Amino acid sequence: MGEHKTSGIFESIFDGLGGRDIYFWNFIILMVFTLFEVAAVFFETIPGTDIEITLYAVWAILIGVGIVKGYGIAAYFMHLKGDPRIYTRTALFPVLFVLLMLWGIGLSNPGAVQNLPDWCTPNWDFAVER
Repeated sequence: MGEHKTSGIFESIFDGLGGRDIYFWNFIILMVFTLFEVAAVFFETIPGTDIEITLYAVWAILIGVGIVKGYGIAAYFMHLKGDPRIYTRTALFPVLFVLLMLWGIGLSNPGAVQNLPDWCTPNWDFAVER
């Protein structure tokens, strides 16, 4: 798996850190960003403050983190970094359909996600004892 050698800013930064390859550091970065995603959805306020996290802030965090994680997966695990551009364009073509679904479901009908039936959503209200 370590045969795929690319040179770039990330590789030069992580080369000097503990002798691990770029796949190890990519995995660590993906896990840290996964924690950001879980925290954005789980917390209603920023811990230690009274600052409320709005729905649009959660969307921005999830989309931003998704772009970073998508790049890490495509560039290193799918070995698209350093390959001809046609491979990258071919791999990114389905993103068009994801954007159409995001617009069609989420942005054109903002209440579509919040107004799901009860059988479709888990009980996340931990404050209420049943």
